Amino acid sequence: MIPVKVNKAVAGLLLAVVGLLPFGRLSEIPVLLLALGGLWLLISDHRSLWQSRWFKPFTAVFAAYFLLAATASIDSYWPAKSWLITWGAWRFYLAGLLVIHVLDEADMDWLSKGVTVLLLFWSLDALLQSVLGYNILGQASYPGRLTGLFGQNVKLGPVLALFVPVLMLCVCRYRTWLRWSAVGLVLLVVTLSGTRSAWLMMGFVLLMFWWHHVHGRRWLLMLKSGALIGVGVLLLWLTSTDFQQRVDRSLQLLQGEQSAIDFALADRLPIWHTAWNMYQAHPLNGVGPRAFRQVYAEYAEPGDVWVAQQGGGLHAHHWVLEIMAETGTIGMVLMLLMWVMMWRYVRGHFNQNQVWPYGVALLAAFLPVVSLYSLFSSFWSICLWWLLMLLFAGVKNASD
Repeated sequence: MIPVKVNKAVAGLLLAVVGLLPFGRLSEIPVLLLALGGLWLLISDHRSLWQSRWFKPFTAVFAAYFLLAATASIDSYWPAKSWLITWGAWRFYLAGLLVIHVLDEADMDWLSKGVTVLLLFWSLDALLQSVLGYNILGQASYPGRLTGLFGQNVKLGPVLALFVPVLMLCVCRYRTWLRWSAVGLVLLVVTLSGTRSAWLMMGFVLLMFWWHHVHGRRWLLMLKSGALIGVGVLLLWLTSTDFQQRVDRSLQLLQGEQSAIDFALADRLPIWHTAWNMYQAHPLNGVGPRAFRQVYAEYAEPGDVWVAQQGGGLHAHHWVLEIMAETGTIGMVLMLLMWVMMWRYVRGHFNQNQVWPYGVALLAAFLPVVSLYSLFSSFWSICLWWLLMLLFAGVKNASD
């Protein structure tokens, strides 16, 4: 029997991980504390862990990830960084052992409420920033974007879109006006954030919610939602110059010319071409995790805009190309194996409220049309592993 205090402490640390995301690497502190707790659990109660139904699937998923990173680190162009990422991944595995073993349904419910409060607070703060020009800490937004507590980092939109499935299921238990207000607030802020990948993620989450959790009057709700979004977009178009510019830039995709497409994609095409060149030169195990920036200039095409501006690109800006360029075919196969193993573990429980938010969030993060952060970066890896831990914990509780 796990003491209630331990459950609450673990849930509190998980909430702190999300709450500290706007403040750089501070989120690593609760992750490290969870990892130390997981290490102690592994040493003191390894027999109980081994007998748990979730232990082998979770270990297998982590093993695939570790092999993915380790194989690519062997001859990395930036060995110090690649091996740091590889061995550092153990903090997520150990933290996961504690989280999955300890959390029960009540703890996950409390955690979802805490995350919901955080998302609403961030959204309200961002609206304050959009009106006054600064947030509650006196920080101005990044030029042309709405960033809220994330300051000069354009992470607000993607983070809100990533965690909004948790909010959507949490507010389902409350009155209709409150549900619509909460989701509408977050949707507005995601739109104002100006990050188009966040728009796509949010749209995907809304569609998944409509498909899985709306049974009565499904098409009527879809019509109402579409009308509300349409009115909102029109109002933003009329009142926000930054929003107009983001939409105008996106519409350049329709011209079909390479220069227009590259402009619409914020000069992503040269980065993607370079990533493909890296993969062709190192098809087996890539150039190494996070070594993309070290060899960018070597594989870039002549006249590459990123080489001219800052000496090269930092990462591939697409998870498939990143895995291929930095970990090669071996890494891509292991990544697909991870997804297969996760699906086998989750299927049969996906629609349950303890599982759905985390599964949908992970699917949204890996949409093929999303161009966001490096999978190996501290910030994004924390977000993704946090969701994976809760996904496994949700299935465990749903199965018990």
